[in-house]
Amino acid sequence: MPETAYILLGSNVGDREKNLLTAIDGLAALPGLEIVATSGIYVSAAQEMEGENPSFMNQAVMTDYGYSPHELLAALERLEKDMGRTDKGRKKPRVIDLDILLFGDRVVKTENLEIPHPQLLKRAFAMLPLIQITPDLTHPVSGKPIASYVKESHKREVLLYKDHVARNI
Repeated sequence: MPETAYILLGSNVGDREKNLLTAIDGLAALPGLEIVATSGIYVSAAQEMEGENPSFMNQAVMTDYGYSPHELLAALERLEKDMGRTDKGRKKPRVIDLDILLFGDRVVKTENLEIPHPQLLKRAFAMLPLIQITPDLTHPVSGKPIASYVKESHKREVLLYKDHVARNI
């Protein structure tokens, strides 16, 4: 039975908006994955990276996925590689970054995968697109609404670039 998984897309190299669209097309082609909704596109300064870096465009995607979280991670890493990412795990500019934010109500902590994403509640560029899709979404560990973690300062860190929420119905 498919589970709802939320994926954050990010790009700060090249045609960032096109990179996000290409990644969504790649996600749509993955076996066992159906895109349910996509957030608007947000722009924020690069964080936790060395030196001066271009700003990021980010977008959240809500999916139904029929396989395991580790299989999704492997598929996302293949898609990143296919799009030209070679620096996985390094804090460098990237054509595309695909992170699993949530996978149903699961809590996963292994050497190469942690769900919910360990930085989710600290990153406005992840929380804002996520709650744009599902405003009442709760964090599976705290049980609190993700929206309750958003501060006024977070809203100033992130700019809504393109406001559209698309849903399959």
